[in-house]
Amino acid sequence: MPGSTHTITDGESGAVRSGGSVVVYLPVGVRSRLRERAAATGRSHTQLVFDALNATHTRLAEVVGGAEPGPEADGIFVSQRSGRRRHREDRVQVSIRPHPANLAVIDELAARHTTGNRSALIAAALDEFLPLKGVTS
Repeated sequence: MPGSTHTITDGESGAVRSGGSVVVYLPVGVRSRLRERAAATGRSHTQLVFDALNATHTRLAEVVGGAEPGPEADGIFVSQRSGRRRHREDRVQVSIRPHPANLAVIDELAARHTTGNRSALIAAALDEFLPLKGVTS
C-alpha cells in the first residue's frame, strides 16, 4: 500500500525479505527531476531517495510541513478527512528497492513526520534536494 508503514515480508511467516520493490507516488515534476539526476549521475532512484533523505533528515518537519493536526471533535464524532487528498500536480508511481533495514528507517521517518505516508515523505525530501531546472545547487 503506498504511503503505508508496512515493511516487505514473506507471506504469513512475517520474515522480512530483501530486494522487494516499494512503490511511491511523486509529483510529475519531482519524478522528472529525479530521472534527470539519475541520468546525469548514474545513481539509481533508490540511491537518490537515500541522498535526499540524508540531506534533509534534520529538517524533515520543516520540509514536509509539520505533522497533521490530531483528531478534532465534530459533535459526538471525531472529525475525519475524506480519504482523497488534493494535490497541485498529478502523481506518478516510482519504484525503489530499499534493503528492509533502510525501509524501516524510511517508515520510522514517515511515521514521525507524515503520519506514515512514505510517498509524502520521499516527495518532500526529493523536492527539497533536487534542483529545479536552471537552478544549480
